[in-house]
Amino acid sequence: MIDLTLRADTEQALAAALPWLRTADGWVLTGPPDARHDLDPIGALVRVEAVLDYDGNTVTPADVDGRFHANLLLDDDHPDATAILAAAGPFVVAVTPEKRRRVWA
Repeated sequence: MIDLTLRADTEQALAAALPWLRTADGWVLTGPPDARHDLDPIGALVRVEAVLDYDGNTVTPADVDGRFHANLLLDDDHPDATAILAAAGPFVVAVTPEKRRRVWA
């Protein structure tokens, strides 16, 4: 399995690059047995949580990375693996985070 951490400026940019993983209804989260993939579309990531006072007022705002993030687990034998990997290339985070916020079960 190929495990990719993806990041794009917008969800639309990633969707345009990866049409294999989209339908008119949205993201295809898992593929059929002959085209196996698992996709976890995350969206924006909170890097540092906001600090609130006792009354719920923001003392320190959250630090949010507003770009679109997704995790893609792609079977080596996926019939479109070569094309998907080529299209995903510009969006692959060069260094996989040491501590992912969301992981595969």
